[in-house]
Amino acid sequence: MSLFKRHSETKIVELIKQRDESILPYIFKEYYTLVRNFVLKHNGDEDEVEDVMQETVIAIWKNISNTNFHLTSKLGTYILAIAKNIWFKKLRKRTKMTKVNFDRSEASSSTEEYNPKIDLITDLVKDLDETCKLLLTYFYFDGMKNEEIAEKMSLKNTNTVKSKKYQCMRKLEDLVKASYNWEDFF
Repeated sequence: MSLFKRHSETKIVELIKQRDESILPYIFKEYYTLVRNFVLKHNGDEDEVEDVMQETVIAIWKNISNTNFHLTSKLGTYILAIAKNIWFKKLRKRTKMTKVNFDRSEASSSTEEYNPKIDLITDLVKDLDETCKLLLTYFYFDGMKNEEIAEKMSLKNTNTVKSKKYQCMRKLEDLVKASYNWEDFF
């Protein structure tokens, strides 16, 4: 028999808003694997997982305790977004993340700074519907022109591509707003 009974996301939020600290170990246990998998996948170790999880639970407590807080996504999505922000901040502090590209044809090297914010946006693009995911990937990540996208996706014309791209960007913007704070990007 488990030490913790199952709580709905609504109940968890309600207990936090009531400042019932007994829910904290439940949140830690329930969402630990989600955060652990992310941190380990992104060059972390078990000790760092513990730190990120503890900071995440504290941040959730502070954010949800705010009377103006309204959860607009799944709690797990929200928790993972906070954990990602915390982890990427730790990575930036831990090391100056650089990627060295060596172009043999030019026999020169260049250093490009790694931007974890791109990873955050890329993760959110994956949560969009298939049409938006493809369209935004083709345009922003593959650098395709609207004409190429229209042809590849069998869309009527470039105006349709522009319209769908606008709609998809709005969806992505909503996901960003639901998952992150403005300060996370600046």
